[in-house]
Amino acid sequence: MKKLMMSDIAKLAKVSESTVSKVINNYDDIPEKTRVKIQKIIKANNYYPSRSAQMLRKGSNDNIAFMSGRIASHFTVEILSAIERNTFGTGKYVHNIIPYSTNYNRKILDEIFNKILYGREVSAIVALAMNPDLGILLKYKEAKIPLILMENFMKNAHSVNTDNRKGGFMAAEYLIKSGRKKMGLICGGLKMGSKYGFSYAAAERKAGFDEALELYGVKRDSQYLELVSDYTIAEGMKLFEKFMEKGVKFDAVFCASGDMTALGVMESAKKHGMSIPGDLAVIGFDDAMSAAYLNPPLTTVRQPMEKLGDEAFNVAVAAIEGKLKSFRHILIEPEFIVRKSA
Repeated sequence: MKKLMMSDIAKLAKVSESTVSKVINNYDDIPEKTRVKIQKIIKANNYYPSRSAQMLRKGSNDNIAFMSGRIASHFTVEILSAIERNTFGTGKYVHNIIPYSTNYNRKILDEIFNKILYGREVSAIVALAMNPDLGILLKYKEAKIPLILMENFMKNAHSVNTDNRKGGFMAAEYLIKSGRKKMGLICGGLKMGSKYGFSYAAAERKAGFDEALELYGVKRDSQYLELVSDYTIAEGMKLFEKFMEKGVKFDAVFCASGDMTALGVMESAKKHGMSIPGDLAVIGFDDAMSAAYLNPPLTTVRQPMEKLGDEAFNVAVAAIEGKLKSFRHILIEPEFIVRKSA
């Protein structure tokens, strides 16, 4: 069966090719009667416009890139699911969200940013917990490709974040008011160029945690801090063992690195004969779907992941459509969820 061209649709509708093009690209200067007529012909003939041709005309593609260290992580999946729901809810960019994974590799991250920039493959990028170079930010700004950072805040980019500092404060304050005196902290990297890299969210959560300790006059030695790179259950178990090897005496652990590492901590603590929360209170971060079903159910700082995904998508679309005159920075309130682990 011969594939119809735009010229064929124009002949069937008895209009010019430019009129058909404007209907396909949602221009608003076409009479409604003509628009409906062309849309009916397009649908009846199963006509799909060439994406490559559209890209040549527009200078970009109707895609939004989504970058993350690991697409398969529970946090990434929940954020991406929220963005996906929003595409179907609004009818915009349906099937046009392209996921990219860096595997937490700096070289891969740089390659992806450059590939997208010079290939003009997308109209915007949503980057979760990514640290692009300042030079890249300026190049994206010059190229007018909107960049929306999540779990990060940088000049010359939009951002959507949970109030991580407040989340860290809430966790420490709860433990202190519960009578806990010696608290361990597990979080992401705090220094660029180090083995663990730098996580803006981790730095903010630690800052809030430390702020609460100082406010309430609680001292904490550096041996109570461990850093993660993979944010997994296995890593949580490993870091708890490191605490034990150091001979650390503690009665609480705040896993600012997320609920999965908190689960690992709880499993290792049980193997050492510790009761939770009797001997050890454990608090996570995120409120993953499984958190309420752990044994015991996990006390955690909830990030409203659906709202985060919604806001990131909305900012991306508004920026693409030229509705934002300046960089937008959205900060969303966390919620402290008390369950039986603390």
